[in-house]
Amino acid sequence: MTDNAPFFFFTLKLDQVLNDLGLHHGIDWKVNLGVLVLLLVLVISAIAVLLFLILPLLLQRRRERSSPFALFYFVAVGLGYILVEIAFIQRFVLFLGHPTYALTVVIFLLMLSSGAGSLYSRLWLPRADMAWLPLLLVIAALLADVVFLPSRLAALVGLAFGYRLVISAVLLVPLGFVMGMPFPTGLRALAAAASKEFSNETSDNAVEWAWAMNAAASVLGSVLAMVIAIQFGLTITLACGAAAYLLALAFVRCLPMKAA
Repeated sequence: MTDNAPFFFFTLKLDQVLNDLGLHHGIDWKVNLGVLVLLLVLVISAIAVLLFLILPLLLQRRRERSSPFALFYFVAVGLGYILVEIAFIQRFVLFLGHPTYALTVVIFLLMLSSGAGSLYSRLWLPRADMAWLPLLLVIAALLADVVFLPSRLAALVGLAFGYRLVISAVLLVPLGFVMGMPFPTGLRALAAAASKEFSNETSDNAVEWAWAMNAAASVLGSVLAMVIAIQFGLTITLACGAAAYLLALAFVRCLPMKAA
């Protein structure tokens, strides 16, 4: 167990739980049963997303039309956000001293700052083709956190609780502010113009599809984040969040490029 993987209640890795049949009758198997529960929830979530979102969308599109790539932008944004959020919650458990503090502080600061970013995005990002800017800022900030955050938090963990709260705000509020911009910018782009990527059945409710895909990615990503964190550590989880935002950056060009 390390600060990068502070899961003392999981004494085995995923491959050990799945492959070592000799553990099935031992105490390690009972302690690590939660790993299999996580995998089961991940599989169920993936199947539900496939059956209730992906397949209906694919079946509704016209044969001659291409896939609705614009929606992949919202999938990537939702997945990236939840991966980053879960990674920070787990990382700040050690820094703030208790899971309740970490859950409350991280969610509050990210939700508040993301809401402010969403509000101001209408003024700062009036066009969909400007959505690359906050994505680029998020990616740069996350890469910096991947490299520097663990050592910085370890050096500051001895400060008084009030100072640690201030440091948490300094680290999370600017990041949350720019993380709140890509989603509403994409929604305004869909609302302003019906994308040619959608069939007749979906062109009038592209915004609803975007909401659904983003929410589904968030639900699936919350479980995926814990699986990645347990197996590979929090730093890799945060890096996966950055990779998801990088994927969203690639899909920006699929958004309708009209004034939002």
